Amino acid sequence: MTSEEDYVERLEKIIEKQDDLLSQLDARFSQQDALNEYLFKQNRHLEEDIQKHRDLTRDMNKTVTQQKNVVEKLKKELEEQLKIQQDLHKDYGEVIKQLTDDLEEEQEKNEKLTKKQSELEAEIKNLKRTQAAQKQNPAGNTYYGTVSQKTAGNKKDDEKRKCPKCGTKANEGDLFCQSCGTKL
Repeated sequence: MTSEEDYVERLEKIIEKQDDLLSQLDARFSQQDALNEYLFKQNRHLEEDIQKHRDLTRDMNKTVTQQKNVVEKLKKELEEQLKIQQDLHKDYGEVIKQLTDDLEEEQEKNEKLTKKQSELEAEIKNLKRTQAAQKQNPAGNTYYGTVSQKTAGNKKDDEKRKCPKCGTKANEGDLFCQSCGTKL
């Protein structure tokens, strides 16, 4: 019996070892199940994150496309505004040139009118002198005074005919100096 008892004992030890191994395997399977469950949750989270990332990328692509469209529209509007501004500058330059030409033409007309006015004033002065001479000598007699009287009269006339401001000689009957415009 000893051999049977030894055999049974050895079998019991083997069974115990197998039970320990099975317990260890059960524990490892439990750990593996827990690890699989954890990995499954992590995979699910990763899949959700990947989907969110895909959605975000798609939305970003849409936004980039929209921004490109907006930039294109703004670029076209700016080009149109630039063209309008260039046209306005061109028109403005033409208007300024026309106004400058008109102003020069008016100045030339004014100069001609001023010259004509001076000529007319000189004629009027001559006429007034002639009228004054006719009033003083209605009979047409010529006045023959002494040389000293004529010289004295000419000196007075010369002094009267100079501008008090600039000294320019003025014609008899001029109301204003031809050079500086001072009233005589």
